[in-house]
Amino acid sequence: MNPGNSISKSSRNPLALSEEERELSLYDRLQAGGLDEEEGSVKLKDYWLVIVRHKFTIILFTLIAVVASAIYTSLQTPIYRSSVKLQIDREAARIVNFEGVTPREAAYSFDFYETQYQLLKSRGLAKRVIEQLGLESSDQFKAEEKSSFFREIKHFFSGDGRKTGDDKKSTGSSKNLENLLLANLTVSPIKNSRLVVVSYDSPNPELAARVVNALAKSFIDTTMERRFENSSYAKTFLSDRIKQVRANLEESERKLVDYAGEREIVDMDSKQSILMQKLEAVNNRLTEVEAERIKAESRFQEMKVSGVDSFDRITDNEVIQAYKERLAELEGEYQDNLRIFKPAYPKMQRLQGQIKELKRKISEESSGIQSTIKSDYQAAVREQAMLQSRMADIKGQILELQRKSTDYQALKRDVETNRELYDGLLQRIKEVGVAAGVGANNISIIDKGEVPGAAYKPNLKRNLQIALIIGLLGGIGLAFLFEHLDDTIKSAGEIEKLTDLPALGVIPEVRLDSDTDSIALKTWEEPKSAIAEAYRSCRTALSFSSPSGSPDVLHITSSMAGEGKTTSAISLALVYVQAGANVLLIDADLRNPSLHNELGLVNDAGLTNYLVGGYKAGEVIQEGFTDGLYVLTTGPLPPNPAELLGSGRMKEFLQKAVEKFDLVIVDGPPVLGLADALILANMSSATVIVVDAGVTRTGALKGAVQRLRQVRANVLGALLVKYGQGRSGYGYDYQYDYNYYSYTADDAEDRPKLAS
Repeated sequence: MNPGNSISKSSRNPLALSEEERELSLYDRLQAGGLDEEEGSVKLKDYWLVIVRHKFTIILFTLIAVVASAIYTSLQTPIYRSSVKLQIDREAARIVNFEGVTPREAAYSFDFYETQYQLLKSRGLAKRVIEQLGLESSDQFKAEEKSSFFREIKHFFSGDGRKTGDDKKSTGSSKNLENLLLANLTVSPIKNSRLVVVSYDSPNPELAARVVNALAKSFIDTTMERRFENSSYAKTFLSDRIKQVRANLEESERKLVDYAGEREIVDMDSKQSILMQKLEAVNNRLTEVEAERIKAESRFQEMKVSGVDSFDRITDNEVIQAYKERLAELEGEYQDNLRIFKPAYPKMQRLQGQIKELKRKISEESSGIQSTIKSDYQAAVREQAMLQSRMADIKGQILELQRKSTDYQALKRDVETNRELYDGLLQRIKEVGVAAGVGANNISIIDKGEVPGAAYKPNLKRNLQIALIIGLLGGIGLAFLFEHLDDTIKSAGEIEKLTDLPALGVIPEVRLDSDTDSIALKTWEEPKSAIAEAYRSCRTALSFSSPSGSPDVLHITSSMAGEGKTTSAISLALVYVQAGANVLLIDADLRNPSLHNELGLVNDAGLTNYLVGGYKAGEVIQEGFTDGLYVLTTGPLPPNPAELLGSGRMKEFLQKAVEKFDLVIVDGPPVLGLADALILANMSSATVIVVDAGVTRTGALKGAVQRLRQVRANVLGALLVKYGQGRSGYGYDYQYDYNYYSYTADDAEDRPKLAS
């Protein structure tokens, strides 16, 4: 066929998306997983996927832990435990404590009970039990000292001194027997009570019961013995102390009597009390007088400032007001009569006399009020001065009394202190005498130790449960360790974080029904499948790669061989064909081609024949199995792939192909180790790098992207393929073996000739 004559671009650009398709593209990318992972986000689902990926490791680790626990438990010697329950009360008798002198201890003392617990675990008590039961010669007790392999390890790390050599020779010594008894003894206080459980572990159940009961009895006996010893010592001590305190009391009383006789002191406290009462009475009266003086002074000053005629005490006086009313009447009558009579008229003379008399009386009454106010003020001042003087006198008497009574009070306190000590000692010596003859104890046995009917340890069920938990936790930890050490790319987010390239799509892993099926054709055969939707989502992402839409020449490559780039190139070509585009698919892998095998085409003539000048483009391009798909296979493999791909004829071919086809997809070789991919990337409009999920390593991907950027290739992004739970279900084996083609003499005729 001649593609130059039969192939033309569509009148409408099939690669351009409608507005509706562009709005849906974001959703497609989200569904495909291209945008589902934000940088720095941590999801529980990711943790769960790690656990699922390493489930066999977790199961194996758990099984090993459980089996090891079962074996360890079966090798252990059965241990029996017998327990006795004791009630420990505070000691009732306080032997040398003095009531009122030393503080009383609380009803519950942590120090007291901690002391009792340590006494239960003391070497002295253990030695007493060993002697009472005759355990020095007991073969059953000594048999416990025969260490197993695990006990030897425990003793080695615990550093208890019983390791090898001379220590084993002294097994029957008293010190080792005490250590053995204490090592198997357990003291467990019951919270919020005065009860304590004492337990003893032994391979012999009868011996465990005997030892724990003997220990409880010995503990009670030693407590009683300490009480009697303390009582005897206290009685002797208190008797000597009473003699000394009695002498001190008599001496202090004599000094007090002599001092009171010399100072003629009868009762210092009553005299001081009387003076204090007087001082209080004078102080109260002084307060009242001071208030009266302030009030009188205020009236006196007001009278001086306002004057007699304006002073309210004078103007408001009822007598003066009556005089003034009568005066006003007489003056009015005088004025009325003055119109008729002359001033010398007897009646007029009489009225004048009455007026003068009233004025004199008003003046006398005003003067009397002024004198009263002044005298009240002066009297208040004098009384205040007298009270202040009296108060100072009483204070002086009190200070003098206190000064004189200092020595008296000191002697009196000395007498009282000695009397209290003497009375307390007398009371205490009586209590000691009573306590010394009492046989009761503050420790009692609530439950005796019984012979156990079943072993206390090892507990197979508990050990297996612990092993199961430890195995699960250890297996999960190991899984996360393996995950941390695994440097393969497993998600689109890792690609974006590692290379700063967008993830154009996430292609799910596909399981094939038979070995003859092709992954590459799934997109065409099952257009509603997950892989078809994923590649359509990638097509949508490519449409946003440039302002004009999808690139004209799209180069598909990968970092290493076997990552699925050929499958991706075919699938992308098919989804573009489904969109109505004419697509040319070129197999540019001149070292290990596979495109013709996937599409069932012959590879007698192809790209190499065109590049060496032996064929025209129309002669080597083949039609695919559907309209719109055109394929250019590699043809015979050349000895110089890089030189052919880098020739001007290759560049000229791509330019002509862009004019005839809507899209040109170049399936190139891997990047690392070869120059072919770099040449093709430089000639193409854009490059997409394929990443195999769970296989491609971070170093390989970074190196490939770095090499592409060094040749200034337009790397649009990455395509994550085979995304799923594992590689087992992918369904085909993609092997690459990059070697130069070996030509023999028989192949000389078929060897393509290079054009100038």
